[in-house]
Amino acid sequence: MLGGVSLQKEGSVPTPLLAVLVAWLSLIFGTFGLFAPRNKTILVALVMCALSTSGAIDLILEMDRPLDGVVKASLAPLLDASARLGL
Repeated sequence: MLGGVSLQKEGSVPTPLLAVLVAWLSLIFGTFGLFAPRNKTILVALVMCALSTSGAIDLILEMDRPLDGVVKASLAPLLDASARLGL
């Protein structure tokens, strides 16, 4: 399980970057909501955009840790390749 340990050692997305990204997107969507006219079309568009960006951030974080979470990668190909190489 040497490959799994090295893959799971730590995430590559820095926490300060994630915090700045979330704050920046919150400011943008808050400003859009503040200055947009109040109607159902604008509300639906803002909700869809917010869900889309939050889903993209969640997918990035899921792909950062390939052996945990909802989407899991199998270690079988890695173990097979390391066995063939004699590692």
